[in-house]
Amino acid sequence: MTVSRSSESVQLPSTPSSCNEKISVIRHVKEADPVRNVLYVDDDPLILRAVQRALRETDFNIDVSSSAEQGLRMLNEKQYAVVAADYRMPGLDGIQFLERVRRLWPETVRVLITGQGDFELALRAINKAELFRFLTKPWEANDLRNTLERGCIQYRIIKENHELTCLLEKKNTELVQMNEHLDGEVQRRTSDLLAGLLNALDLRDTETQWHSRRVALYARRLAFELGLSPEEQLTVERGALLHDLGKIGVSDTILLKPGKLTEEEWNEMRKHTVYGYNMLRNIDFLGKARMLVRSHHERHDGKGYPDGIRSEEIYIGARIFAVIDTYDAMTSDRPYRKALPPEVAREEIIKNRGSQFDPVVVDAFLRIPQEELDELHDKAQSEEIAGLD
Repeated sequence: MTVSRSSESVQLPSTPSSCNEKISVIRHVKEADPVRNVLYVDDDPLILRAVQRALRETDFNIDVSSSAEQGLRMLNEKQYAVVAADYRMPGLDGIQFLERVRRLWPETVRVLITGQGDFELALRAINKAELFRFLTKPWEANDLRNTLERGCIQYRIIKENHELTCLLEKKNTELVQMNEHLDGEVQRRTSDLLAGLLNALDLRDTETQWHSRRVALYARRLAFELGLSPEEQLTVERGALLHDLGKIGVSDTILLKPGKLTEEEWNEMRKHTVYGYNMLRNIDFLGKARMLVRSHHERHDGKGYPDGIRSEEIYIGARIFAVIDTYDAMTSDRPYRKALPPEVAREEIIKNRGSQFDPVVVDAFLRIPQEELDELHDKAQSEEIAGLD
């Protein structure tokens, strides 16, 4: 058979598969390098012989198939860079066949061969198979060779891009894991440092020894009662644990003074909230917790310090802490008095509901059974707390 003349080919986009996409049919690859493998499908044996003659002197590894069904079986056994198919075939037509190829082997470059009378129909259906190109027949041998050559180049580009994408995803995953490890290590070392500072503060201020640990557990329980997320609960616990960190910056003559402080000394003592806040400034994972450190002496009515803010202007963790701090201070032994009964502390909190304390926070605190608070008290005394971890 003589193949007479060429017709125009139109380039269309070809989409590579994603790195994680599962190919539903497993290939049994025979060649190490499939980039020159070509499959031509047509039910006319004369056309198939003409294709083989046209490609005889080339380096294409050409296989032919007389039906779409046979072509799918061949694709299942061997990897092809380019698949070309005639439009008019019994059973699956060329577009249906190439659409199936697109779904099963999306990286394979697809070419449709169509007669002159089928041009409009093929053009309307072209997107279904996401064709690389199509040729109208009768085609010339040079046009066929050029189309297949460009298809093989396109296939190589697709495969190389796909491999680069997979490599990039792998490196990104490794980088994320490395960063997570480094972030975790930074957090761990920072936590160890802060825990050491808290221990140092406990040694300086024996009056508040264990106080930070108790209020941290109480505050987390109250945050849970208020419906805060687990992440927010942990933030509140951390802030409560660190609330007095700034006292490290207060001189011993004031911090350890046995008698009543003067107004000037009180002004200096009040600065511990800002000292602690500034000490945590560059520790990103404690960003919200440091707001509790700054605002834990603010009042619901705006009469607190250091900023004199009120109501919901105050960070929720600080509003929680205000209630918890009062409860713990009243129910703990102090040099100047013994611990008061829990019911006395609860009465004092109720008395200051709406003035010193946020009413919503007070109501939530009162819902916590006393038995739970007692258990948390004992847990803190045994150092079973990990608010910085």
